[in-house]
Amino acid sequence: MKCLTAVLILGLASLLPAAHPAVAQTPEVTASEVVDAETLQAFVEGARAWSETFTDPNDFAPYIGAISTEGDWKHGNTYLILMLPNGTVIFHAGDATASGKSLYEIEDARGNKVVQDLLAAANMGGGHVEYYWDDPEQEEDEEIAKIAYATSYVSGTTATTVVLIGGYYQAPSQAVAATFDPSIIHPPEVTAADVVDRATLRAFVQGTKDSYTNALEQFGVDELLQHQDIFRVEGGPWRQGSIYFFMFTTEGHVIFHGADRARELRDASDWEDINGIKVTEELIKLARAGGGFLEYYFDDPAVTGDEDTGSPKVSYAELITFQGREYVLGAGFYTGDPDRALRTVTRTEVEATVLGDAVEGLAVEFSRAIAGRRSNYAWNAFTDATGHVSLTISSTRRVSGYYRARARNAAGEIVGQWYSIPLNQDRRQVLELTLGGGVRVVHVEQLAAAKAVVATSGLAPNVPNPFNSTTQIAYHLSSPGPVQLVIYNVLGQPVRMLVDQFQAAGSYQVQWDARDQRGVSLSSGVYVTRLSYPGGVQTQRLLYLK
Repeated sequence: MKCLTAVLILGLASLLPAAHPAVAQTPEVTASEVVDAETLQAFVEGARAWSETFTDPNDFAPYIGAISTEGDWKHGNTYLILMLPNGTVIFHAGDATASGKSLYEIEDARGNKVVQDLLAAANMGGGHVEYYWDDPEQEEDEEIAKIAYATSYVSGTTATTVVLIGGYYQAPSQAVAATFDPSIIHPPEVTAADVVDRATLRAFVQGTKDSYTNALEQFGVDELLQHQDIFRVEGGPWRQGSIYFFMFTTEGHVIFHGADRARELRDASDWEDINGIKVTEELIKLARAGGGFLEYYFDDPAVTGDEDTGSPKVSYAELITFQGREYVLGAGFYTGDPDRALRTVTRTEVEATVLGDAVEGLAVEFSRAIAGRRSNYAWNAFTDATGHVSLTISSTRRVSGYYRARARNAAGEIVGQWYSIPLNQDRRQVLELTLGGGVRVVHVEQLAAAKAVVATSGLAPNVPNPFNSTTQIAYHLSSPGPVQLVIYNVLGQPVRMLVDQFQAAGSYQVQWDARDQRGVSLSSGVYVTRLSYPGGVQTQRLLYLK
């Protein structure tokens, strides 16, 4: 398996050809002129030739805009599909919901695995494939052979093969979410569920950046892109309700959005809040300045009635550079979210002085020290002229225990490391750290107690998630009333009713064995739990891996 030193922040944009905004190319054979196999081939090969000229991922949004808009590159059932050689869709101009799904096993009316044939044709340098499909918009066409054409090109940014298909318009209703292995990516020390304030938000963003970089260096972009839905799983390390992460280029083109795939591959440079704050533009400025927080108002999907006013939100963004190009990674939380505000926050505060030569401007980073677990330096701050540094380690989990720390200079070189630093919850600890590795606890004092948890109605993250046999789904009711707990597949079809009754206020737990209403074992993939309770509805995703 090849190992790339790229960062996954390139994401799908790295695979997509990037157009120069000032050049809107017209194909020699447009989509409306495709009438037979010959003109179809000319149309797709024209798209391939155009794609091969692009090298800058900052300019990919105009290209996506061109091929997804009715016109020269899209007309009726003639449009382009981009996918990985394993059948995972990168972009589907005919059905945006197909992006990220696997079409590899789709069959036509005669049992032919059309996508596999198209991939084989592309691998041979390009070719036509016949398929049979009863188009519901056409009458008596089930026995008429339809023709698709596939070719491939190599991305100018990552040397990754991309398959380009035209003429294939079988409805992708059989498409399934691409399978992925959650174990290949180390979760951040501070997860999305731990984000309760600015300190934990920044730690979540920085930990996510480290997770991306480490995984990409180990597995390479090809392998990792096949597992990208790891970062979208509700209740997983990278997504919890309205807390998720996003990535975009420094020109404001969205590369990844943890909650809304439809926003990806789009230009978000002009996004504004209700007060006219250019959110994307300001986050880019903050990232370029070394990272920072932005306060603004945005429509919270969980809040009814804030469409015109927005809800207060804080986002944090940092810059990352790869091959001379800059990208932005960030995340945010709604400051008025009652579920977030009422979670118990545990913390410890550290006041440390680094002793030695050249101690000003060092990045001092702390990580939990857990046997068998890779260090994830999620909490950090910079030393002043005297070597002093102050930081808070906060989490919704217990923070007492042993920590390790390191100091890096402006060049990123590790100039000091410390092990087995004892830190206690709800304490302020004053430390002396010598660059040679010495640790001395100077003083410890009590902090004010953290807020207690106030239980509210709703779902808790299912455990385990992902799961391979059974999972426990827990929820709480703050008031009595009718309750329904239903499992849906990714197509929105109900597959299992777990609860349908009147229940008293209290906490409940239900086990699901990945079987449908008839007791038949379901296939691996993503499923959705929907809890309907007095006063609200809540959903979250489950990942079943056999």
